[in-house]
Amino acid sequence: MTDYTADLPPVLPVDALREALGRADLDAAAALVDAHDRAVRQALTAVDAALLDPRQIQAWMNLMEAHQAMLEELGQRRDFVADQLQQLQRHQRSANAYLQAMG
Repeated sequence: MTDYTADLPPVLPVDALREALGRADLDAAAALVDAHDRAVRQALTAVDAALLDPRQIQAWMNLMEAHQAMLEELGQRRDFVADQLQQLQRHQRSANAYLQAMG
């Protein structure tokens, strides 16, 4: 495992996450998020946070902003998939009704 320091926060693997999600590989996406979470927790303890200088604080704030942007993107993807699923269910009900009517 890579050792991180509070001086340089771990990079959010945005491209790898998008790639995994694009392949619908939720296991890979979850593994990336878990690995990043572990790296963040390893890199910044409460003691470390109290000792950060303004440049380091800005680097961590940038990481938080990247996290927020990824969460928003994931929410948009979730909403899109939920809409698609509802549409598929409507089509399935319509097809079933048609098949029953044709009986």
